[in-house]
Amino acid sequence: MNRLRGNIPKMFAFKFLVSMHFFAGVLIPFFLDWGGITFGQVMLLQSWFVIWLFILEVPTGAFADAFTWRASLMCGGLCMALAALTYASKPDFRVFLAAEFLWALAQAFVSGADQALGYDTLKQLGQESRSKDLFAKAAGFEIGGIMVSAPIGSLIAAHYGLRAPMVCMAAAYALSFLVAAAMIEPARESPVEKRLLSVMLDGLRYAAGHRALRALAFDSVTIYVLSFMMIWLFQPTLKALGLPMAAYGFVTAAFTGSQILVMNSFDRLERWAGGRRRYLLLSALIPGAAYLALGAATSLPLAIFCVVALVTFGMSRSVLIANYMNKHVDSGRRATVLSSVGMARQMLSAVIYPTVGWLAERSLRGALFALGGAALCCALASSVSEADLVD
Repeated sequence: MNRLRGNIPKMFAFKFLVSMHFFAGVLIPFFLDWGGITFGQVMLLQSWFVIWLFILEVPTGAFADAFTWRASLMCGGLCMALAALTYASKPDFRVFLAAEFLWALAQAFVSGADQALGYDTLKQLGQESRSKDLFAKAAGFEIGGIMVSAPIGSLIAAHYGLRAPMVCMAAAYALSFLVAAAMIEPARESPVEKRLLSVMLDGLRYAAGHRALRALAFDSVTIYVLSFMMIWLFQPTLKALGLPMAAYGFVTAAFTGSQILVMNSFDRLERWAGGRRRYLLLSALIPGAAYLALGAATSLPLAIFCVVALVTFGMSRSVLIANYMNKHVDSGRRATVLSSVGMARQMLSAVIYPTVGWLAERSLRGALFALGGAALCCALASSVSEADLVD
């Protein structure tokens, strides 16, 4: 049992290392200047990534349930290191396609398995009531990795070129493999089924037939995907208002740091909003309003504020919803069900990425207004009830 307690700090270390995105602060310059591709091609790359992630999400979730969550995390760390090295090897669109496939495979191995291992570790320790705190802290370490690495990556790129941050990422991912290897697999509460297809189909049927899971998945997936588009749009948006490239990483650090503060204040924010359901609605409306304000903004400080608020509330809420979803799933199918939600996220992303790329190349402000309207509509269409938010 004492060895099992060590999973928690190891999980935090793993999340931190796989989020050392040194190139996050120079994301668009990396692709456009070093990679020599257009913004539309960048969005096509991301669409290619999420299509593969859609294909791989549930099979890798079933792999984690059928064998071990620990092995799935190890595979994820290894594939991430290979993806970063592939990206750094040559500025060629075809090479980038191969790298994005490896990145999708890596993320699919990690998706669901990390939450499943963490939640069942707490469950065996008799501390499952701490799951909201665990997911918030794990996400805080994940976002903290970006917050620390993005400004450092901007400085590395300025001194050693736009390729150098990607090489640094490969080293961090290799370390994450070693951390995952040191974790202890919690015992399952039900026998592990080794037939991947059987595990996969059972998990999908369970998720599809569970009303609360469907409602939570819709709420989480739609707002997260729409908010995530800001990661790709904030640099060209702020550049148009006069922000220099050297400052991009610090804006990234601002919205990642703000996410950590919000995720460690979920209980207080829910009380302040007057209930769990009300906070979910408010945190979904903020990104929509921020997109609309950003589309109309002519002031750089106002635009930066909108970017930070949008990402902070729009992306942190998926961590809160993941906590509530885990309450509705048993450990034997946990990773598969959570991966099915990830699969829905990738399906929507595959459509949104090229659409946003097409809109942004014609009118950046038009793309921001369109995303704002879509976010507000999805927020108001949510069918999550207070009863679904079991703590």
